[in-house]
Amino acid sequence: MNTLKKPNEFHSRDVISLLETINVQTGERTVLAQFDYLIEAPNWTRDNKRLIYNSFGRIHSYDIASGESTEIESGYASHCNNDHVLSPDDSQIAVSHHTREDGQSRIYVFPLAGGAPELITPMAPSYLHGWSPDGETLAYCAERNGQYDIFTIPR
Repeated sequence: MNTLKKPNEFHSRDVISLLETINVQTGERTVLAQFDYLIEAPNWTRDNKRLIYNSFGRIHSYDIASGESTEIESGYASHCNNDHVLSPDDSQIAVSHHTREDGQSRIYVFPLAGGAPELITPMAPSYLHGWSPDGETLAYCAERNGQYDIFTIPR
């Protein structure tokens, strides 16, 4: 079992996270990795070869075959939370990122292979929730004029 360690800079309590799969037919659970820190929201890539998750404000890729985790380069988007979604073709990832300037969450997109983030929602707060199957639209929850609602925006 792969055990990775990082300092607990983003989380105030000790946490152990298990990355595991569950066979829905048999109920059999397989632990892929154990982390001595918080990881959140794993998403399968379409080819079922990787799980994409967030931890310490960054997005990571867990390779099923090798058992290795690597950080996906996201430029200044270094305060991502568990609101992240892969594009339908797995070429990009959309994230909610809390900016350093005002601490507010906005939505950004960057290549899944890593690269510079592109701002999608200039207004804050905006919390990502989905990507349309055709890859043309992002759905998100946001507070506007003192009220939270669900919005969409073209990609």
